Amino acid sequence: MPRERTLLPTVVGVLAAILVFAFVLTSSLIATLHEFRFESQLPALMPFFVWAAAAGVGHLANLGRALFRPWRAAFGLWSLVPYGALMLITAVVPGLELPWWASLIAAGAAALPFLVVGFKADPNLRTSPVVGDDDESRRGTFLVGAALMVAAYAVSGPLITASIIAVLTTVALGVTSLMTHGLARASHTWRMRHWMALTWGSLVIWACIIAKGTTDVFDPWWAQFVAVVLAGLPLVLVNMVESRRA
Repeated sequence: MPRERTLLPTVVGVLAAILVFAFVLTSSLIATLHEFRFESQLPALMPFFVWAAAAGVGHLANLGRALFRPWRAAFGLWSLVPYGALMLITAVVPGLELPWWASLIAAGAAALPFLVVGFKADPNLRTSPVVGDDDESRRGTFLVGAALMVAAYAVSGPLITASIIAVLTTVALGVTSLMTHGLARASHTWRMRHWMALTWGSLVIWACIIAKGTTDVFDPWWAQFVAVVLAGLPLVLVNMVESRRA
């Protein structure tokens, strides 16, 4: 039987565009909005540590190399100019409040080349699972789902407690990402539904960062609980389905 294709070129580009847009938007808002004046960029980077822990930093580097040439051909370097300028201005002029739509422009510009790459459907971006999942990879996938939940609490929970958890979680995920194939051997065993669930969890974390800094929505404990469940439950459920099939 032919191996099942789990990451089509177009989907790779679209997912990359969504992730880049969400990250740049969150990072830019942290740098520009007065509400985030005491916040660092660490929370915005946490989803990427979860991705690295799932697949291993080496496999993500291989995907990045495959994306780099078509991304550069789609004016990828120029697309980062608005984001770089925004970050440079806020660093040089502390306390300067730029309009919120400046972050939106920077995020849209950074994401556009990935859409171009995706719709060109470069066959080099297609990846397929090498082996089926096993007990080890399913346990690792569950841990990745749990990491999404912890990360969601770290960006939505009480300030001091959440800050400590964020640092400890980031360190743990960074160490785990150095494993040859990561926690879940994601590049070898995950199917499209896994990557979609991980993308969803990442978007929930970034949304929590913005909501936490600009609203009081996470003051009640149940709102934090909802955020935690929304971030990690989809990947846990996908893992359960795969386990039952096995």
